[in-house]
Amino acid sequence: MVINVEGIIYRVQPYQEHGRLLFVYTQIGKITLLAQGSQKVNHPSRILSQTLTRISFKEGNKSFITLQEGKILDDYSSIKSDFNDMKMASLPFEIIDHIVIDREDHKKIYDEVKEVLDAHDILLSSLSFSLKILKRLGYGLNLKPDGRKVRGVNIEKGGLIYEGEEEIIDLDVKEALELLKLYVKPYQELEDMDQDLMTRIKRFIYKYYQYHLQTTLKNLQ
Repeated sequence: MVINVEGIIYRVQPYQEHGRLLFVYTQIGKITLLAQGSQKVNHPSRILSQTLTRISFKEGNKSFITLQEGKILDDYSSIKSDFNDMKMASLPFEIIDHIVIDREDHKKIYDEVKEVLDAHDILLSSLSFSLKILKRLGYGLNLKPDGRKVRGVNIEKGGLIYEGEEEIIDLDVKEALELLKLYVKPYQELEDMDQDLMTRIKRFIYKYYQYHLQTTLKNLQ
């Protein structure tokens, strides 16, 4: 059965003389499309076959298919115009590509990724996604206080550190509050963040993924 599917291209790879492989995340999971001839300058699918492009296409219940009836739904041109925005927009797909497995609820994750890309600040929304998805992956942070005085957050413990506890503090109380906002607030409601603070939180997330998921997120380096 052939159906219409939409997805976001998160990686592109040359294939043979004139083709490209398009690695696409969709509501039904990860699919690889063969875009024949798309490396040719005048080919109709050349513009479509770019990283970070939301497209629709015909899908035939296979994980590797030839691109048919491809259409651009959103080229995210405003994100692509800035290198740092493009790098951070790639973060959710790096996580999906390396960590998210086939049995996950791809429709929910896909819809969430679209919210990330449509948010007013792609830097904040991508960081927020990297935190929110931890719970789905089984490595969620425990940021709910239990009434004791909070000292900060510890990576190894995966949560809050209180007065009297000896674990080191990877984020202090102020930084922990900003981390919590990223963890729980909807993407469109995220507030601007000081650049130095954002850098420290990025470093925290980078180390957290290394420690708990043995994954190095290159887009946070």
